[in-house]
Amino acid sequence: MTKKVLLIGGGTGGHIFPLRNLADEFKKQNIDVELVVADQKLDKKIVQENFSDINTHFFQTGKIRRYFSLHNFVDIFRIVAACWKARRWLRKINPDIIFFKGGFVGFPFLVAAKLLMRLPGKIIAHESDISAGMLTKLAKRWADLSFSNFGEHPLPLFYSPQIEHQKPKVENFPTPLSTKGATRQSQSRKKILVFGGSQGAQFLNDVLRENLPSLLQTYEITLIAGHKKQIDFHHRYFHQKEFVSANDIAQLILVSDLIIARGGANSLFEIIAAQRPSIIIPLPSVARNHQYHNAKYFSDRNLCHILEQNSQTKSLLPKAIQEAFHDETMQKKLKEKNIHNASKEIVQNILQIR
Repeated sequence: MTKKVLLIGGGTGGHIFPLRNLADEFKKQNIDVELVVADQKLDKKIVQENFSDINTHFFQTGKIRRYFSLHNFVDIFRIVAACWKARRWLRKINPDIIFFKGGFVGFPFLVAAKLLMRLPGKIIAHESDISAGMLTKLAKRWADLSFSNFGEHPLPLFYSPQIEHQKPKVENFPTPLSTKGATRQSQSRKKILVFGGSQGAQFLNDVLRENLPSLLQTYEITLIAGHKKQIDFHHRYFHQKEFVSANDIAQLILVSDLIIARGGANSLFEIIAAQRPSIIIPLPSVARNHQYHNAKYFSDRNLCHILEQNSQTKSLLPKAIQEAFHDETMQKKLKEKNIHNASKEIVQNILQIR
């Protein structure tokens, strides 16, 4: 009988946020849940705001980069040391199940579980993107069971508590974004939400800044700018914050008429599950160009629009917004599409394995 699950993911929000739903489902089954994330500022902030009820371990390791870097020569020794440290941690935690969501923080635990010890527990892997990375391929090869957001039998795992369980209640944002105190004119304006995550925020901010004077004649716009990336622009129908919680992002998606975002799997599934039209601008520098392939999967099904990042993006954005608002096919397909978080089904499948 399963008594304890160790959830592992870190390095980016997309590797951590989806574990919230999974943890809740395991806890419903009276299973103890512990969490391992990277020992870095972003991971700690996410844990503080979303996992305060979970026993969390912050783990340090190295990272092998696919480009030439002197850090690789140092990090190889850090990784080896981290593998033995992970072995000690696994012996102490003694989980019945290890669930690997992604991020290099999980590599030492996979090595420790498969090569350095005879871990009696099961290994489970979940892939977010349509194009699997090297580490996720390794995890899938070693796993007793694996799942994916995409594929022939997709079981998507993403952060969506507000979408599935609560009505939107946006607080701490300037009116008229919340309906309280909103003027009749502001209520009639279409609302656009723009966010680019951490790596991809700067380009989206620059593109938006160039178009704000004209766009704000028609729309109300909210920008999640990223840490220390706020733009110098003030207007009654323009709101911005550096960072908001995952709950606030979910709420803002629900009260917006159009979303402009990057192509990370977590964001894409959140937007489409909320049945909101979107313009996705994939970040081209990510490994395997996976953001483009994620967005292309949904674009081919008329569930979002793609605007590629290049020198023409700034000039093409206003037209892209108009086209998205007038795309009746996209709005129809979104209403027909019933994407939900499969955390319950994933847990059921895990608990059935022997």
